[in-house]
Amino acid sequence: MIVLKSFNKIALFNFINSKEFNNLSFLPISYHRAISHINNPHVNDEDTILILAYYENKLAGYIGVLADDMRVCDKLIKIGWLSTLFVHPDYRGKKIAQMLLKEACNSYKGNIIITEYTEEAKNMYERSSLFVIQKSLYGSSYHFLFNLSEILPKKNRNWNYIYPVLKLTDKIINGFLYSIRRNKSSEKQFVITENLDSEIKEYIKRYDKLQIFNRNVEDINWITNYPWILNSTENKESNYLFSDFDKSFRYIFIKIYDVNSLDTVLMLTVRNEKATLQFIYGNKNSSKITEALTVFLSKFKITNIIIYDNEINQKLNKKYFIYVKERNRSFMIHKNLSAILPNDFLFDVLAGDGDPIFT
Repeated sequence: MIVLKSFNKIALFNFINSKEFNNLSFLPISYHRAISHINNPHVNDEDTILILAYYENKLAGYIGVLADDMRVCDKLIKIGWLSTLFVHPDYRGKKIAQMLLKEACNSYKGNIIITEYTEEAKNMYERSSLFVIQKSLYGSSYHFLFNLSEILPKKNRNWNYIYPVLKLTDKIINGFLYSIRRNKSSEKQFVITENLDSEIKEYIKRYDKLQIFNRNVEDINWITNYPWILNSTENKESNYLFSDFDKSFRYIFIKIYDVNSLDTVLMLTVRNEKATLQFIYGNKNSSKITEALTVFLSKFKITNIIIYDNEINQKLNKKYFIYVKERNRSFMIHKNLSAILPNDFLFDVLAGDGDPIFT
């Protein structure tokens, strides 16, 4: 017999501090990710955050939901982003994933959005006939430095035998690239910082109601103060199957000025040496954005950056990069949510919307 158990933020807090949680053979959520969900400014006391499936009193699978608010015709609608759907291999074939999906959708009255899903999950969503495809988010992936020592072993394990050679090759080629890419700026036109300071907060307040998902100061505070990935130089063993620790994960802000006035703020995530531009506040037409980004790439030794903003992608000089590849992020929304959206509604989602900004 399969039993489902749902958790709101109070129940989740009690659960992650219980003996049951610590004794599970595999975790349905990491402790710090749970704390992040609990502190989500968009989650209410009654909102479902996590649903567990038990088969004969043993944990068999789970699904997570990130609560959010979506602006539709100047009104906020409570929605949920599906996150971390998993069924243990021992219990697959029992329709547990479908049960979890249905329960999650019912918990939010069908106001569900899905992104960053696997091909296997996509097939299940399509077979359910519950979802409709939305406009994808298109962008580009820019390879700024050589990273053969990471890329090749993933394609073929035999490359591990000459890993030191690949690492040395990366170092030599990238050293040459640094020498020919020296950035010369005649004046201090931008500041790169990891600090969400008062100047950034005051600037964000001017632009936090222009998108369908309001990423205001409270949101950015929550995102930066309650990360899903913690930094650790050790290889931590974990029975949580999704991301929870890595060598380096941080949020970066770039403040770009017009004379002495703040003109644009960029928010990026950097995981190890890979970056993603998540949010842009202010003037996207600033001629200094491309210079600021190239200085950032050099300063933090970024091997790859993903940008989903079309205006900025058009400004970047593709010849400056080793390789540029098109990227797209697909979205599905529940039919119930689709039915209440106006015919002229623009599904303009930003790179940082949903849970990708945490990973």
